Amino acid sequence: MSRLMFIFLLTGLLKLTGLGYAQTGNSTLTRSISFSADSLTKAAILDSLEQLYKLHFAYNPELIEARKKVNIKAHEQALFEVLKALINNDSISIRAIENQVIFYPVQQEEQALLASPFIIIRGEIIDERREEPISYCNIGIVGKAVGSMSNLEGRFVIKIPEKYAADTLSFSSIGYESVFLPLAAFGNESKTIILNRKNYQLKSIDVIRYNPEFVLNMLEENRLKNYTDQFMVMTTFYREIVKENDEFTDISEAVLQVLKAPYHRDEAQDHVKFLKGRKGASTQPYNDIRFRLKGGPYYITKLDVVKNHESFINPEYRHLYKYEFDRKTLIDNRETAIISFTPIANLRDMLFEGKLYVDTETWALARVEFRYTKQGLREARNTLIHKEPKHCRAIPTELSHTVQYKYLGNKWILLSARSAMLVKINNREQKLKTRFESISEILTTNIDKENFEHFTRREIFRSNEIFSDKIVEYDHQFWQNYNIIHPEEELTKALKNFNNQNLVITNL
Repeated sequence: MSRLMFIFLLTGLLKLTGLGYAQTGNSTLTRSISFSADSLTKAAILDSLEQLYKLHFAYNPELIEARKKVNIKAHEQALFEVLKALINNDSISIRAIENQVIFYPVQQEEQALLASPFIIIRGEIIDERREEPISYCNIGIVGKAVGSMSNLEGRFVIKIPEKYAADTLSFSSIGYESVFLPLAAFGNESKTIILNRKNYQLKSIDVIRYNPEFVLNMLEENRLKNYTDQFMVMTTFYREIVKENDEFTDISEAVLQVLKAPYHRDEAQDHVKFLKGRKGASTQPYNDIRFRLKGGPYYITKLDVVKNHESFINPEYRHLYKYEFDRKTLIDNRETAIISFTPIANLRDMLFEGKLYVDTETWALARVEFRYTKQGLREARNTLIHKEPKHCRAIPTELSHTVQYKYLGNKWILLSARSAMLVKINNREQKLKTRFESISEILTTNIDKENFEHFTRREIFRSNEIFSDKIVEYDHQFWQNYNIIHPEEELTKALKNFNNQNLVITNL
């Protein structure tokens, strides 16, 4: 069965003595505030000030020593004076834009962009007929393990090492004809890529050829042959997003390395190593509940259903599912058969329903979309919900996954995985309802089969760790060297993206 993703719900995280404030001037920084805190980290104090005074702070945790514990007392003092005493560093300045407070170095390092070792290409991908954006379109150099993906709005940024300047870039999405363009065709300005839909006229023989039983047999027969039989390290981009009702509350991103184990070695597990991360400030204070994912990067790598031999592709459990041929489509310009599956009944252990996308040339699983059934959500609730706030009932209403593989060098590799979870919180005491939505996604941007070392035990990201807690610094220079998924405009606005290098969510 699948390794499940956990939720961690906390209440009453921080309690400071908030005595309200009075406006003493027109600026946010001249507010008069009163509060006290003993032996709390600077980050904890700022989080509490957000809640008490409806503020939003943006800062580099390393710059302000966010983990350092301090004592502070204030009685009707200006917010600016309180924050200066809290930071206690003359090299840091404070600026307010409405209720957004930003900490930044007095002497900004104006490093003009050095000659970059990358060719940076920006653009958007749209449907020819409807002129609508194409979300999550795969973008990569033909025959190379370098790639990215368009965002929900079809926009993308990809950084290409200069050594590939003479190569060709491919754009592919399910149901569309792939587009191939030489890198020389791209200039410095944003480019619009148009994809044409691919329609099939299915012949009657296809109904026989793509009989679900036949497809599943071929998938199993070729499973180990189609996937890597050696260790390799994948450089990946990972993102977690949380929304409370209709407001974005958290976003955290990181570059990770995944040590991918051979598919034929069931005992060998994949491991994740955290390299560098960044996160955005909360866009609204939490009320009484904080929604957090536990072990996000660890669990999302376990969504490799081929490696885990998940029940819906495992012959041992095949009799417990109903399979139907759906249709034929294209993935990366390759013919693909779509097989839908559902449990034959409300079985306690068969939790999933969805679609398998099977490449008809190699008989490899190219993509899978699956979600928990209603019965599955009920059965898995106690596993999914790790901790509930007092007087509250957490009810998961949706948990869906999408996993994509890519054909590269005669083998299929894990390209991306995406999980979306919707949880409703009913506060029985206050008779309030809150809806939390969490999205986690991982994208492989580079693969190394030779020049790597196995991870040490201390480096491995574990299932009980909170991803955002590992992000304690922001390395601007580091982030210039890695491909990510371009943030959606709505998300960028919601996180109040100012042009300041200390804000860790950047509009690339």
